[in-house]
Amino acid sequence: MTSNPLFQEPIPSPSQSEGKPRADIIQIDTALESMRDSGFDLTAAAGEPIDNSVESGATRIQVLTKVGEKKRSIDEIAFIDNGRGINPNILAHVLSMGFSTRYGQRGGLGRFGVGLKLAGLSLGRRIDVYTKQAGDDTIRHAYIDLQEIAAKKQTHIEAQVVEGWPPEYDHAMRESGEEALDSGTLVVYGKIDRLIAGSHYGTSLDEKLSDLRSFIARAYRKFLDQGLVIELNGTRVTLLDPLFRMDNPRIMSRYASEDPRGTIVDEGDIEIADGHSIHVTVTLVPVQFRWEGGLGGSKDHNGRDIREYQIAAERAGKISMMRNGREINYDIVPRLLPTGIDKIDRYIGIEVAFPAELDEFFQVRNVKRGAVPVAKLREKLREWLDRPVRAARRQIRAHWGEVATQKHATTQEHQDTIDAAARAEKTAPMGQAGKHLTDEQSEELLQELFDDLGIKGDEEKTEQVREQVESKPFTLVDAGWPGKEIFEITHLNGKAIVRLNHRHPFIRDIYDPLKTVAKNGSNGLDLEELVNLARKTEKALDLLFLAYAKAENMHRDPEQFDDLRSYWGQFTQAYLKEIAREEES
Repeated sequence: MTSNPLFQEPIPSPSQSEGKPRADIIQIDTALESMRDSGFDLTAAAGEPIDNSVESGATRIQVLTKVGEKKRSIDEIAFIDNGRGINPNILAHVLSMGFSTRYGQRGGLGRFGVGLKLAGLSLGRRIDVYTKQAGDDTIRHAYIDLQEIAAKKQTHIEAQVVEGWPPEYDHAMRESGEEALDSGTLVVYGKIDRLIAGSHYGTSLDEKLSDLRSFIARAYRKFLDQGLVIELNGTRVTLLDPLFRMDNPRIMSRYASEDPRGTIVDEGDIEIADGHSIHVTVTLVPVQFRWEGGLGGSKDHNGRDIREYQIAAERAGKISMMRNGREINYDIVPRLLPTGIDKIDRYIGIEVAFPAELDEFFQVRNVKRGAVPVAKLREKLREWLDRPVRAARRQIRAHWGEVATQKHATTQEHQDTIDAAARAEKTAPMGQAGKHLTDEQSEELLQELFDDLGIKGDEEKTEQVREQVESKPFTLVDAGWPGKEIFEITHLNGKAIVRLNHRHPFIRDIYDPLKTVAKNGSNGLDLEELVNLARKTEKALDLLFLAYAKAENMHRDPEQFDDLRSYWGQFTQAYLKEIAREEES
């Protein structure tokens, strides 16, 4: 049996030594109680023993939770691995504050020597460690218990030989539930008093465990990708990659024929100091998961639920900080993205990978959370990210525009307004433009329209558009092209075909959002966002009038447009009256 005197009760000493007041360097029981508030939540606390298991060469790690009465609390958490076990000579020390076989080293996941102890004690008042090494049938046990320390029952940490694994975990210390592990370690966080469901701001245990599963899936994704098996309460954890570059088995099986993978927008190294650099990667979520705007990251291109892939608004602007291959932070870093965080950023993955030698540049703490680059590094990152993030946003919106164009071409998106204008036209003079066209020229213009709409060759869709053109004085369709025109008009035998350019900022940023709200209600926008959209629209309409004035002003003889303005106002009034009658009826 070995012992660690670091928790030995201080020998009583006189209050005066050579006439000077004297006190113990540390009051063990109260100091340990104070250390419980060290910033570890469930996910961070679970990460410490998992890190140790990874460092021990484990190929399988199990996390088991034991719930309390009525499932309102988690009373115990066990971490089991098939790693190489702990050397008997240091077992007693692993629960000693400040001790680590890797103290100060930066080649692995640990470094500070307080992780496991502070993590476990932040959740409960007891930690038990059982271990067995290969080729040795002996199982050894050490523990620390704050209640026993306060009662003076535990004065130091001992490593003792025990008869076997705790009965409630014996089944888990076997390969496939049968053959006993040749080597491995069991860590138990016990007497847990800080994982209780409910309370005013509390979350349910299901939510806590869901967060833990997501944390494991994301933080250890590179290890899971290389074959490490981690199970939470008997269910295997599948990796979760915010960049969507790794093969998530659940995604790959569901989309086997589509190869849904994130697209790299840009990646590169930023030199920092002493020959060390950080690697930055920016990706786009697979196109199947960002097919069109307004879905909020909850549906794929076929309308199937994809919330498990966590593309919702909560991830917008979050950056994955990877230290030695293990994610230590996934959160928003203020003032890092160009023009601030955009909701569209939920479809952009950003990863910053760095070696532990650069810990100081990311202000890494022993909790391994909240890695935030220092000011100068933040500035370098902001400068580097500006171009790829802007490019990614443009690419997403461009794709949405193309999909919207295709979708609008096959729907009756503008039918109400087209019908209202047609009714008003019954008493209006007939249009004169395009009357000179031959049948061949008219057909050629129609084929160009079908081509622009991307429906050429689709007999059913082209027939729908053809019927609309032939039966109505106006046809309003959605298209998109790189030019500066807000719309284009094709005049065909006294009729007009109007194509809206959904790449133009007025259509894209004003008209489309308004149309979406009119069609789907608030569409997830809160009152403040709706008011902002109304204000933006008000300014855009003012600018639309001013831009028309500027267009006239570019000609030496603007009087030629007098009739144009009169007709425009006249027919606008007539069509609006028809819409009003329809709404009143």
